[in-house]
Amino acid sequence: MQDVARQTIRDYIERASRADLLDRVLDDELPRYAEALERLGQ
Repeated sequence: MQDVARQTIRDYIERASRADLLDRVLDDELPRYAEALERLGQ
């Protein structure tokens, strides 16, 4: 039972870390491409 709980916690941390990394990358890089993305959306 403890192994299942440990693995669940590891999986959660890994997913949360990836989401945080993606958020940081988007915050840094998205403004650079904002104009191009706006044009694509039209």
